[in-house]
Amino acid sequence: MAERNTNIHRSRTGFRDEDGPWYALDNAGIIMPAVSNSVSTSLFRISAGLDEPVNLAALQEALDRCVRRFPYFVVELRRGFFWYYLEPHEARLRVQADAVSPSQDFNINRRGTCLFRVRARGSRIACEFSHALSDGTGGLRFLKNLLVEYFRIRGVPVRGAAEDPDLYDLDAGPDAREYEDAYNRHFTAGYPSPPPLPRAFHLVSPQLPRGSYRVTCGVVPLAAALAAARGYGASLTELLAAVFLDALQDLWLAAPAGLRRRRPRLAVEVPVNMRKFYPTATNRNFSLFVLVTQDMRLGKRDFAEIVSRAHHQLRFETDARTIAQQISRNVAGARKLAVRLVPLVVKDFFAKLLFSALGEDLLSGFVSNLGPVALPEGPAEHVERFDFLPAPSVFNKTSASVVSWGGSLYINFGSLARSREMERLYFTRLRSLGLPVRIECNL
Repeated sequence: MAERNTNIHRSRTGFRDEDGPWYALDNAGIIMPAVSNSVSTSLFRISAGLDEPVNLAALQEALDRCVRRFPYFVVELRRGFFWYYLEPHEARLRVQADAVSPSQDFNINRRGTCLFRVRARGSRIACEFSHALSDGTGGLRFLKNLLVEYFRIRGVPVRGAAEDPDLYDLDAGPDAREYEDAYNRHFTAGYPSPPPLPRAFHLVSPQLPRGSYRVTCGVVPLAAALAAARGYGASLTELLAAVFLDALQDLWLAAPAGLRRRRPRLAVEVPVNMRKFYPTATNRNFSLFVLVTQDMRLGKRDFAEIVSRAHHQLRFETDARTIAQQISRNVAGARKLAVRLVPLVVKDFFAKLLFSALGEDLLSGFVSNLGPVALPEGPAEHVERFDFLPAPSVFNKTSASVVSWGGSLYINFGSLARSREMERLYFTRLRSLGLPVRIECNL
């Protein structure tokens, strides 16, 4: 009760906390309550496919153990006068049945809703996290701990867990460094804001029926994908972003002339894990985004040129000072006293405008590469695959998330669009590069 009263007091006074696990949302999560609903849920998803059906009793026991170690995830959203804030979710978190359409029928603004959930069906265990709470790295760390504990309970010997920094002692209390607001800690005052960007082209398509979220997964041999990227002098992420941009180019050329005139700019967003640049153990959000762009008024480009441009743009945008400039712009506004004293109802109104003007309206879609997943011996032998799925967006209807495991690359498109053209063009281009692609789809 004392914690709850403290939360309410601090939300009313505009207090900002950088140490405790409950109070203010971090700089990336702070906008999510204003722009999330039961369709654009803000839920990204990481799942594991096992070699046998999930034992629900063992999974529930593992979840009960994990949530005690990750209390900063077991929170719900509350609304104060000046700020949203987080307080502990008191009800027991239970494993839920999975659904055909993931990341739907969930609203973080609904009273009593924990900001993540664990789901299971058949041989699949899935964690769905709101971006108000964490990013892909934090979500993956939780899932890895959940899986290792699940297999321990199932009697599987676990070897090498101590060597993996993502795996925690579940009997220990949480480390305060795991829930720090790393954006605020690494904020540099005095940097100028990045220059404004023009609006980007968006996929033209009617929306799927409410509650439907199409997942199209392409499974590609990892070694072959890496070899293809090396052949173009690019990283795997750069190649995957270039393929997305190439597909956008074809979609733009097929779009109505009026739309082409109004929106000649293509832009693919690539999330960057900031933990690679700044020392932090945080499991909260700590990602920024860079753009790979193309101005179609300059004419169509061939694929090799697109890959080259993606390679150089991403290297340029991930320069340490350019990254610091983004952090400075994003954090500085919330630190201003005039902003802190604006009532939340007014903040919500402007948050929606800013999310469009400085966020989704500037990009055509995104490709997020979580990278390779590692598990200790024992559990690793019982996991057949991992999947990573982007949060649904009504504005940018189709995007992709990527993860690799066991020699395979899993490219998952999440889409609210009836059109499948983006996915078709993307995987057709991969096949033109000589990569075998196995396609799976839920709808």
